Amino acid sequence: MRSLAAVFSTLMIFILSLFMASTAFAANCSNAPDMLDEILQRGKIRIGWINSKPFQYRNERGELEGAFVNAGNMLGEELLKVEVEWVEAKWDTFIAGLQSGKYDIVISNVARRPNRAVSAWFTKPIVIGSQTFLVRKDRNIKNLADIDQDGNNIIVRLGSAAHITYTENDPEFFKHATIRSLAPPALPEQEVASGRAIAMGAGSVETQQIARANSDWAEVVVLPESPRSVGAGFVMPQCQHNLLHYMNTFVDTLIETQFMTKQAELYPDIVLDSIVAPTTLIGDLSR
Repeated sequence: MRSLAAVFSTLMIFILSLFMASTAFAANCSNAPDMLDEILQRGKIRIGWINSKPFQYRNERGELEGAFVNAGNMLGEELLKVEVEWVEAKWDTFIAGLQSGKYDIVISNVARRPNRAVSAWFTKPIVIGSQTFLVRKDRNIKNLADIDQDGNNIIVRLGSAAHITYTENDPEFFKHATIRSLAPPALPEQEVASGRAIAMGAGSVETQQIARANSDWAEVVVLPESPRSVGAGFVMPQCQHNLLHYMNTFVDTLIETQFMTKQAELYPDIVLDSIVAPTTLIGDLSR
């Protein structure tokens, strides 16, 4: 058996390593500029957005709209009292855009994933969702075994929550089928419609929206084994404590004022019981 002195020595080395790591992190953050102050001094907030209807998208007139576009405009114009500049981003590169200073924050339905949190900071969830599958009605898909077969392709958007779920977080979920990713402007649903893919993996809002638009051939399947809940929040660079605190307060404000309920009246694809984050505020405890 190891001596008590050896055990103590090992423990001290472990504690010292943790201290040094935390000190190094603090030193890195101490050199970071205060972006909230920069935004206020600049008089403008640059918001990254990623195409995903009904949260943020361009309408038939080419105008940017959506529930989170309305939220971002309220954040800048009404609360921060600054100009709002919207900068288009993509699912597979939005964190790189944050790190390079292309925009200050990202206001989109971005899934809070541990691998993403290594490189960026997230607010608390503003919406939740679940992973679902868009399939052809004539394929009679009922369970996981119908999808997970040799030779079957499952299509996902490059960099999306589904892509991360089935290739990084749970790469063994599908044991036989092959995950294929597509980058914009390619449309994954076309792969399903043509029969080149057995299913498209995506969040419930997106698949339900596509199925309604293509009711002649498309339907949505929710598998009991599939990940049930994905919290989505707004995103900012690391080491922005003041900005994170402000944005978390902003999310609480959206929830407290029933902001998403009002947006659902404008965008029917927002199903309140399914996607609005069940955040409990202090004032809710007495109700």
